[in-house]
Amino acid sequence: MNLMYLEQKAVDDLRTNFRHYEKHFTDKSNAWFLKEFGKHNWIKESKIQCPEFDFDYNDDYNVSDRKNVIIFHKALKDLTPANALDERLWAGMIFGNFWDYIQYRRRTELKSGNRKKVLNSFVFNDGAKRSCFVNCLSRLWWAGFLLYDDTVSDHYQALDIIAEKAFPSNILLLSSNNFTSNKNLVLGIIDGIRERKQAGGKITRSHIVDAYKYFNCIGSITLLDMLSRNKVKNLTMNELDRLYGKVDV
Repeated sequence: MNLMYLEQKAVDDLRTNFRHYEKHFTDKSNAWFLKEFGKHNWIKESKIQCPEFDFDYNDDYNVSDRKNVIIFHKALKDLTPANALDERLWAGMIFGNFWDYIQYRRRTELKSGNRKKVLNSFVFNDGAKRSCFVNCLSRLWWAGFLLYDDTVSDHYQALDIIAEKAFPSNILLLSSNNFTSNKNLVLGIIDGIRERKQAGGKITRSHIVDAYKYFNCIGSITLLDMLSRNKVKNLTMNELDRLYGKVDV
């Protein structure tokens, strides 16, 4: 199938004329929006293709989020980071291709009627970079992009840490760090956290936060890009041992 995209005029109109659209954000189908956007030729088919696929709709988001990162990233594996920063493409996919997923994953926020929560479900409201990890559809692709590991057979094993629970806040936390573009560093940190967990150490959000904080701090005195993934793993484990007590690996 071809992915849809919205013209910028449509995105802007959703924000400025929220009341006009308000009662239709929880419609069972996207028919009203397609008709409304079609009047102005605001929704169009892009040249970007992906195979047909089905999302996981488990009642437990901790289960479905992990599965859906893999499903979605695999389906859109040819999407470029430049395209994946484009709000118009995500808005088009949401209104045109994946309406049912948004209704499932954002049902509580949509039913609330809260303007910010509703709009965050469909368009970017916090700047492109942050919004990519706030929007419940785009964050699936970006999580897959950041965490995909071609050095192991389970290419998405890093999700065991990031998506075990509280995936939305964990991936947003990861995206807010200065080193996000350094995949070697990101995966090395997760390697260290995973080894601690496998050794019987308890892992909470605080462990993840402190690991990120450590590398943000030493980034001012260390060339992080020069560190090997194994070195990053060991530094992570040492810092967590210092803060929370040593766990024998």
